[in-house]
Amino acid sequence: MNFAKNFRFLRKKNHYSQDFIADQFGYKSFTTIQKWEDGTTVPPYSVITKLANFFNIPVEDLMNTDLSNMPNSEIPVLGLVRGGLPITAEQQYIGFEHVVPDDARHPDCFYLEVVGDSMKDARILPGDYLYVQRTNHLENGDIGVVLIDNEATVKRIKYQGSQMILQPENDAYEPIILTAKQQQEKNVEIIGKVLHNRIKF
Repeated sequence: MNFAKNFRFLRKKNHYSQDFIADQFGYKSFTTIQKWEDGTTVPPYSVITKLANFFNIPVEDLMNTDLSNMPNSEIPVLGLVRGGLPITAEQQYIGFEHVVPDDARHPDCFYLEVVGDSMKDARILPGDYLYVQRTNHLENGDIGVVLIDNEATVKRIKYQGSQMILQPENDAYEPIILTAKQQQEKNVEIIGKVLHNRIKF
C-alpha cells in the first residue's frame, strides 16, 4: 500500500500545508495528517474516498500506485468544444485533471469540456471532459475534434470519397457534410482524436 507516500507527495505537489489539509477535513490540528504521512495511522475508507476526490485521482491510484514514479499525470483542460453546432474555439487554460498511469503515457494530450448534446448517444454529455490526443488525421469512424472556420466541434468522422462527414450521435442533429472544396474554403482542420471522456455527474 502506497497511501502514506502518495498522500505526502500530492500534498507537497499542490503546496498544501498539513494545517490546511486538517482544516479542510475537519481536524483540529495537523497531528492526524502527520500520522497519515508517516504511516502511523491510515484514515477510514470514507475519508480516503474524500481525499481521492479532493486530489482528483482514483482511490485505487491513491492507495496502490507509486504516484511519484508515474508519468506526468496532470493534463491541461483547454477551453470548450461543442457537442452540437460548432462553437468558437477557445484555447484558454481552465485547469488540469489527473489521469491514470495508462492514460498519462499517451503523448500530447489535453482535455476539452463539452457543451451541447449532439453526441449524447455516444455518452458524451454537457460538462464531460473529452480526453483528446493531438493529431491531424482521423480514421473512418473515429470521434474527433474538428475546427471549421476556427469553430470547434466534436463529431464522429466519416469519409465518402473526397467528402468529410461530421456525424452527430443524436437524431435531433443533421450531419455536417463537407466537400473537398468546402474543406479548403472553411479552413477545416482536424485537432485531435477523442480517446475517451471523463463523465461529470
